[in-house]
Amino acid sequence: MLALVAVLLCAPPVGQLLELREGTLTYTVVHKLHEVRGTTRQVEGRALAQPDGTIRVQVRAKVASFDSGHSNRDEVKGVLSGVNLPLRQMQEATLHATVELNGEKQTQDVPVKLEPAEAGVRATFSFPFSLDAFKVERPELLLIKVDDRATIAGDLRFEAAK
Repeated sequence: MLALVAVLLCAPPVGQLLELREGTLTYTVVHKLHEVRGTTRQVEGRALAQPDGTIRVQVRAKVASFDSGHSNRDEVKGVLSGVNLPLRQMQEATLHATVELNGEKQTQDVPVKLEPAEAGVRATFSFPFSLDAFKVERPELLLIKVDDRATIAGDLRFEAAK
């Protein structure tokens, strides 16, 4: 399961609730002979935009829903702050994240681009990670392993919850 979750230690939830209306999550791994990209549109999630500019986010996708001919892997949690809704223009922010894959955890800052979109917000992001750092056994083709560096990218649209 892949999930993007922003978690804060703050006052009880107060603010604008947003629901994920549509989006894609994609992972990419590279082999010397080809690149494998898995994409899913079967994403679900919510976000709570608080008056102080903090947004708590949770986005999930089942690993089996990724269309690549391959499957596996896990989750991202973090804090995104300094964002006030409604957005009036494009804004860049950083998700201070803990990435958990294969039972291993690593901290990482993830750049997120936020844009006004229809009745909500569009969030796009991409970040590299090391398969070896997470003790993920790299697949092989013709006795050559895929590169250690892999990428997770997302393009998500949230709207006010009804």
